[in-house]
Amino acid sequence: MRPGDVITVRVLHADGQCYRSWQAEVEEAGADCIVTLFHPGSFVDDARDGLWKSPWHIRAYYWLDRPYNLLEIYDPAGLLEQIYLNVASLPVLKDNTLEFTDYELDVSLLTGQPARIVDEDEFAAAIADYGYSPEFQAHCRQVAAAALQFARNWTAKGL
Repeated sequence: MRPGDVITVRVLHADGQCYRSWQAEVEEAGADCIVTLFHPGSFVDDARDGLWKSPWHIRAYYWLDRPYNLLEIYDPAGLLEQIYLNVASLPVLKDNTLEFTDYELDVSLLTGQPARIVDEDEFAAAIADYGYSPEFQAHCRQVAAAALQFARNWTAKGL
């Protein structure tokens, strides 16, 4: 994998079903992290909402050794709107597809606001739907707390 390559990103629920996918350009590919770019006008295939066109520039960091990934979300003019971290499985790269399981608990840092843990309602539904054990729930909450601190210290690269 090299800069300029296009890969498919697939996001799975804990039952293995893909609920969102898109194609993104590889910006960097190192031994421990893959960074992709996604541009306004690119399409997202969403199981709930169908195919939709994104209004954002998104730089995504997929670390191969961290249980979360990070999105820098920019408006069409290139201004940073949000840093967003998904509590997730480690990504798996096979051929030109990067895949991870989203555990629903997330961290959001909107520009000018403090970072916070979000989607508690989705996490509660996932606990019921997928039978997350108390130990796994505690693990996800620990990851979210670490991601919260990580978001507070993150410096966006800019476009």
